[in-house]
Amino acid sequence: MIRVVLAAILTVVLVGVSMPVIDHAAGVNSDRRVGSVAEQFEQTAVELVETEDLPPPGVRGPQRVVDVTFPTPSLTATAVLTFRVERRGSRAHSVLTYRVGGRPERTRQIDAAVVNADGGTLRLGRISGEHSYIFRLSRDDDGDPVVRVHRVGG
Repeated sequence: MIRVVLAAILTVVLVGVSMPVIDHAAGVNSDRRVGSVAEQFEQTAVELVETEDLPPPGVRGPQRVVDVTFPTPSLTATAVLTFRVERRGSRAHSVLTYRVGGRPERTRQIDAAVVNADGGTLRLGRISGEHSYIFRLSRDDDGDPVVRVHRVGG
């Protein structure tokens, strides 16, 4: 009986000691995976602007479909708390910001104007699982190139 109690206590202590390490590894894993999604967003937007012709006003522009997988919270992954793209500064510049779990906020510079389908800041917030997005080259109100991001299926 004493062996069983000691084994249970030892198990609880070992799990308690290892949880911070598991949490840290989950955060690092999720940060890496969301960083890969951010890189896909950046590369797709920049490629559209640099390789495609800007459509005439009123004509639907060229597009790319991007399939991405955000981490789903589990023992090996933490939640995505923030994922947004804001058009800032120059007309052809955006900043992608994301934050995973308790890790610091990360930013990526995008050398293209990226907005949501309505022309505002793209905010995905808490997101997990597989999603598809359409990146479409179009014109903004001033006639400058802008990449509009539409979520497939809603």
